[in-house]
Amino acid sequence: MTHHPIQAALRVSLAALVACAVAGTLIPARAVAGKSAATTATKNTPETALHRIQRTVARIDAEAKTPEGEVAVLKRLSAQLGTSEDSLKQEHEAWGLGYGEIAMAYGFAKASKKGKTPADVVAMRASGTGWLDIAKDLGVKVDQVANRMKRHVTSPRPR
Repeated sequence: MTHHPIQAALRVSLAALVACAVAGTLIPARAVAGKSAATTATKNTPETALHRIQRTVARIDAEAKTPEGEVAVLKRLSAQLGTSEDSLKQEHEAWGLGYGEIAMAYGFAKASKKGKTPADVVAMRASGTGWLDIAKDLGVKVDQVANRMKRHVTSPRPR
């Protein structure tokens, strides 16, 4: 697989984002500078729509780690996103993203008021734009994307 510079940046930032989401230490982008994750994100911190999306992304990516899981994810996402399994595989390879991140890009693009494509969303993210800023630029309500993302997961939630 050929890596492009934006793939490396996306892979690192999304991997860190997913790891934090799974660990429950993800803090909002608007958190006060200088506060650590330990002091900002507690069990009493309400979950944001972005947290829900990131948790869904992690679940999709975890399911797709096995060959059988990847087949199931591709089939489900293809039907739900209205694109072919081959297109999803090509985007997975070209963008260097997991299927959860690809579903997230499709979710933001579909909810966009500006006619953006998933590739446009990936390019915005690769340029360093945060998800909340992408949502604002696209006129997207993050909660709407979070609700749509729920349907992309069929496996039971880990407890």
